[in-house]
Amino acid sequence: MVRLRGVIPAMGALIVAIVSAAPAGAEPEPAPGAPDPFPDIRYYDELDAGSFAQPGGVWFTAPGGQNCGIWGLGSFGCAGDIPGAPAGVDHIGWIDGDRAVHYDWSMAVRFPDTQAQRVLDPRSKITHEGTTCAATPDGRAYCERGPMRFVLEPTKTWLSAPWMDLSWRELGPASCAPPGGGPCYG
Repeated sequence: MVRLRGVIPAMGALIVAIVSAAPAGAEPEPAPGAPDPFPDIRYYDELDAGSFAQPGGVWFTAPGGQNCGIWGLGSFGCAGDIPGAPAGVDHIGWIDGDRAVHYDWSMAVRFPDTQAQRVLDPRSKITHEGTTCAATPDGRAYCERGPMRFVLEPTKTWLSAPWMDLSWRELGPASCAPPGGGPCYG
């Protein structure tokens, strides 16, 4: 029988030394990327979603004047002026079963025809069916359901990436496939 007394602890110390040692000539830490555009809403006032109830869900007017809501199975979105979207695009959101937040022709087709009756006050949020939407003190509207999120700012809109890629991106031209072919936004 081979005796390994003292070998295991010595190996552990060697591994710790190797892992914690800084390599010679190591590159400096990379500069942090652009700031995360999504607000931290943990400490916002939680309002009673029932006071925003309209047929089919809860609806509110965003700081930018958009008609926004949370409906069936936590689907969410806003309609109106979507800053940074191509001409003719006036809906953004996520519908239960979608892979990503989007603003193509299909969002407008599947968006409920309900009009908000109340403004969501700054630094407040509502939660309905697992989705939370908020109004920030600086005039942004924000909605989230897990990794699916968007922020409407006065001059641009931020979308979370599809669920397989959890980075974020600024709103730009969307790919689409309208029924019957033809241009996306013509």
